Amino acid sequence: MTGKKAATTSTVIRRAIFILSAAAITSCSSFEPFVGVTSGKNKSYAAPVEALNYTFENIHGGSISGGCIPNTSAINFEDVGKKRYGGGSTCGAAHLPAKWKPGMTARIYWTDLPYPDWRPKVLNKPGLVFDENEYQTIMQYTENHSAEIPLPPPPPSAGDDFGKVSNITVHFLACNQLYITYGTVEEGKNTPMHYKLFAKSQKLCTPRPSIKSMADYRRNKARLDAIKAERQNIPQVILPEYIQELERQGKLPVPGK
Repeated sequence: MTGKKAATTSTVIRRAIFILSAAAITSCSSFEPFVGVTSGKNKSYAAPVEALNYTFENIHGGSISGGCIPNTSAINFEDVGKKRYGGGSTCGAAHLPAKWKPGMTARIYWTDLPYPDWRPKVLNKPGLVFDENEYQTIMQYTENHSAEIPLPPPPPSAGDDFGKVSNITVHFLACNQLYITYGTVEEGKNTPMHYKLFAKSQKLCTPRPSIKSMADYRRNKARLDAIKAERQNIPQVILPEYIQELERQGKLPVPGK
């Protein structure tokens, strides 16, 4: 391979963001895809995956229990806490057992592009050619995260039967926090609960600054580096607390036969 070809290949590899495939939920191994299944007789189901983003960070895909998480755009900085983006689009199906049981978990992977308004300079050359040094500076702040999270029970109308849910929806909150719903009417499309959980998540880590240029970056470099280090080990708080609250209220479904 020539030096020029090697450099081109290296650039392509650097620019690719690979998403690790997810491990299956800890449950039965038999797997059958479903479309509108309303019975719990199968050993497992394949549920479409949706994503909802409440932050001004781009969620650049990922996976949960074998299901592909679609890319989801950031919220405008001024709309954080008021709006969310995503939903409707799916790119794969997550593995769900037939019946929910306490202690079930799901492995999730996701990629976070934390400064979506920060773009490399376009050079005065034929075609769309970016400044490679600026591009690499931006890409060093890409974050890849993974977590094994508790699997919430289906809503009351479904009991412990995953065959009665519409999908699995991952809500991306601030500070790497996650919240999962199953696309049912009773969970609501835009309920205050979701924004309350988002407000709580914002208190769990250092806020990110708005970065739109290399000048912003130079002024905030130390802060950006500290935030990146902090985000590597933030524990999942929101979703475990949610399940613990259901347990305290006696709202967890009784596992069926």
